Amino acid sequence: MNSLIHLGLSINAEISAVFVSESMVNIIVAFFLLFSLTFILIPQIRKITIRFGLFDTPVNRSSHLVAIPSLGGISFYICYLVLVFFIAPLDKDNMLVYFMISMSILFVIGFLDDIIDLSAKIKFFAQLLGASILLLNSEIRIDSLYGFLGIFEIPIHLSILGSLFFLIGLVNAFNLIDGIDGLAAVTGIIVASFYSFMLYKLSYWFYLYICIATIATLLAFLRYNLSKHKKLFMGDTGSLVIGLVIGVLTLKLMCVGDMGYLALSFRAQKLPIFLIGVLFVPLLDTIRVMLLRLLRGVSIFRPDRNHIHHILIDLGFSHTKAAFLIGFTNFIVASIMFLVIRVFDTLQSMFILIFIFLLSFVLLFILNKSKIALRLKLKIKKRITNKRFF
Repeated sequence: MNSLIHLGLSINAEISAVFVSESMVNIIVAFFLLFSLTFILIPQIRKITIRFGLFDTPVNRSSHLVAIPSLGGISFYICYLVLVFFIAPLDKDNMLVYFMISMSILFVIGFLDDIIDLSAKIKFFAQLLGASILLLNSEIRIDSLYGFLGIFEIPIHLSILGSLFFLIGLVNAFNLIDGIDGLAAVTGIIVASFYSFMLYKLSYWFYLYICIATIATLLAFLRYNLSKHKKLFMGDTGSLVIGLVIGVLTLKLMCVGDMGYLALSFRAQKLPIFLIGVLFVPLLDTIRVMLLRLLRGVSIFRPDRNHIHHILIDLGFSHTKAAFLIGFTNFIVASIMFLVIRVFDTLQSMFILIFIFLLSFVLLFILNKSKIALRLKLKIKKRITNKRFF
C-alpha cells in the first residue's frame, strides 16, 4: 500500500515538473514576442503622432521643456490583446472578458485625454465604470484581511466599495508618477517583477502571464522613453492601462488565503504590509501630494509640482537618474519588507513600514524646502516661460 502511495506521489511530481517546464518555455516565448512587438510598434506610433501633431506640450508644472510625441501606451494595449491568445485557456476565474472590457474603457478615456484633455470628472467616471465592470467578477474582490488589524471576513458591500476605492486609487497613483521619463515604466517593472515571483510560487499562471507581458512591454518602451532623439511618452493612454493591470494583480494576490501563502513562508495577515511595501513609491507619492493639497486648501485633483520626481529634478537630477533612483528605492523598500514579514510579527512589521513612510516624508520635506531646490524651481519656470515651442 505504501509503495502504491509513493508511486502515485512520484508520478504526480513528475507530471507537475513537466507542466511547469512547458509553462516556463511558453512564458519565455511570450516575453520575447511581446518585447519584440512593442519594440517594433513604438517607432510606428511615434511617426503617426508626429504626423498628426499629437504632442505633450509643456506647462508650468512640466519637467520637460519641449513638446514630445505621446500615445506610447497604444503599444501596451495591443500587446495585451495579443496576450489573450496565450492566456485564454488558463483563465480559471473567468476574468478575461471583464479584464479586457475594463482595460478597453481606460484605454479609450486615456487616449481621448491625451488628444483633447478631458475634465477630471469625465476621467473619474470612466475609471469608476471600468473598475465596476471588473469587480463584477468576485474572484478579485478583497473579502478578507485574514486577521490584519483584527479584520477577517468583510461584508459584501464593504468588500465591493473597498476594492473599488483601492483599484481607482492605484490607477491614479500610477497616472500621477508618470511625470518624468522612465519613472512609471521602471516602477511598473519592479512591481510586476515582485508579483511575478509570488504568482509563480502560487502557480497562478494566468496572472503570471499578465505580469510577464507587463515587464516585456515596459522594458521595450523604456528604450524610446529614455531616448534623446526618438523619445515617446506613454501618456494617460499607457499610465491608466498599466495602473489597472497592477491593480488587478494586487487585488488577486489579496484574495489568496493562508494555504496559498505557505509557499511564500509568511501568513496572509501580513500580506497587506508586504503589498504596501511593493507599491511604496506610488502610494507614498499619492498620499504625500494629496495631503499637501488638502493643507493648502486646494482640490486634491489640482496638478502641481510637489511630486517626488519634481523634487529630484529640481535638485539637478536628470530624468533617467531620478527615475532609477526612485525605482531603486522602491525595490529596496519592497525587499526589506519581504524580509521583515518573515522575521517579525504583524504588529512589528507594520510599525517598521510606518517608520519607513514617516522617514520618507521628513526627508522629502527637507529636500523640497532646500534653497537649491527653490532656486532651480524658479529657473525652470523662467525657462518654460521664455522657451518657444514648435
